[in-house]
This record gives sequence, structure tokens and C-alpha cells, in this order.
Amino acid sequence: NPTAHGGIVRMLRFIGACEHSGIDYWCYSGDTGIGSACYLHLCSALGWIREPNQSLFRMQPMDVIEEGPFAPKNNTVPVPEGYGLGVTLSCDRLAACHRDFVENGPCNKYHDPAKPGTYRRLPLN
Repeated sequence: NPTAHGGIVRMLRFIGACEHSGIDYWCYSGDTGIGSACYLHLCSALGWIREPNQSLFRMQPMDVIEEGPFAPKNNTVPVPEGYGLGVTLSCDRLAACHRDFVENGPCNKYHDPAKPGTYRRLPLN
């Protein structure tokens, strides 16, 4: 997770230290579409990240990017193409997430508003 490391440059330094020490490195995808796009690019560019990465995309019911949430097909997620990280921030989705947070607090991905009193099962998509 690039955020946990303090950004892309610090994540690159950490991965470099892992490589220098002979320690394998892989990513975990419990992040937003923006963070996930970042680590997908890093995984494709860095030869030291050679183990399969953990994907929690099936647990992501919504995202703030136009292209998201990411959804694996045949156990792969393509690296986004285009400018920057290859994703586009959705102002409408970001506003909806903000409204939901203000009105309801942190998101509970298992709650199904269409069926009060019941909870969804994984995978969500």
C-alpha cells in the first residue's frame, strides 16, 4: 500500500531495501482505485515484485474512480493505461462517498440497504 509507506518514493525505497536484503515483496489491495492503480503500475515496473499480490477487490462495493472498482478477470487485473496513473477521479462518486460518510459514518461493506437487517456475503460483485 503506497499510503502506508508514505508515498510512491518511500515505497520504492522500501522495495529496494527488500531487494537488497533478499526479502520478497508483494502488495495487498485493500486500497482505493487511486492507490490500487499506483501499486499496479509499480508491480508491472519492478522486477523484484514477482510473487502474486493479494487482491481484496471483491470486497470493494464502490470507488471514487470512473473506472472502478477494479474487478479481476481470469485472476488478473490489467494495469490502467493513460495519463498519470491511468484512472480518472469521479467528482460525483467522491461527493457521494463524502455524503455517505457524513450521514452514516464509516462504510460497512456488508450492510445491504435494500435488505435491512441482513448482511451481504463475499464476494460482493
